[in-house]
Amino acid sequence: MTVAHLTPSALRVAVITVLSALASIVVNAGLVWLAKASDPSLQHYSHFRLWDYGTLTAVGVIAAGAAWYVATRSLLSARHTFFRVAVIVTLALWLPDVWLLIKHEPTRAVVFLVIMHAAVALITYNFLVFGAPVGARAERGDGAVATLSPRTAIKGEATATRVSRGVWVSLMIAVGVEFLVGLVGMLYVPFNRPDGWLSHRGEAIYLFHAVLGGLLGVAAVVVVFHVSQRTPIHRVDRVAAVSGLCGVLVGAFGGALCVSHPLRLLGMALMFLGVSVAFFGYLIPMIDDAHPIAPGDASITS
Repeated sequence: MTVAHLTPSALRVAVITVLSALASIVVNAGLVWLAKASDPSLQHYSHFRLWDYGTLTAVGVIAAGAAWYVATRSLLSARHTFFRVAVIVTLALWLPDVWLLIKHEPTRAVVFLVIMHAAVALITYNFLVFGAPVGARAERGDGAVATLSPRTAIKGEATATRVSRGVWVSLMIAVGVEFLVGLVGMLYVPFNRPDGWLSHRGEAIYLFHAVLGGLLGVAAVVVVFHVSQRTPIHRVDRVAAVSGLCGVLVGAFGGALCVSHPLRLLGMALMFLGVSVAFFGYLIPMIDDAHPIAPGDASITS
């Protein structure tokens, strides 16, 4: 029996990702219109500007598309793990909304932001999972085709030595601390500050944030080298290590963009994206479903 692991092509994932981003922006634009229509005082609410929510939505959906593409090629149960990560990411995206409520932002506006985040998550997940599905098939000598789950198709993969869970937990904690320090700096230092690497207000916070980010970057590189030297390389560990490093690099690039005021919003979005990618990348080894497949998982059709 010949087993072929069917994964969506890069072009298909890219097209579905673009469609998902467009659909999400259109739905969010409709929600913003509804919010303004129901409460005229929200006409000039800062978070309801198309450039603001459109940029953040596009960045988030592109990241999700990249994550789905990697997951379909590296994880034993791509859809199951992707769903778990999507749920956790959605909950994380609601944290800024909670902070807006604490800051006494208009309640109705914040409620619509919560709905907008949930809408993007639902649209993106369903577009990617059903628009660019993953599967496998096994062709027998008599011409019959067995449709298998992705895990069944690659369950013969050699068992590799896993990286200690303590390593992933430590990296997750470091990423979380980096995020909190960056959040404090963002709230303490005015958004409309002049261009420059350091601000006169909050200079110590910025320096600590930069040093911690540098150390985290070194740790991410070390983990990638450590995982790459193992033979065989475990798929989940490889995804976690590479995702973490990519997230740290994206966050660093976003931090560099924040130097210039016109690029500051995009830079902050990339910093948040980078932290999210790194955190959830390091979380994957602990939520990936690696349970054995039951004998009846494969369905055979003639």
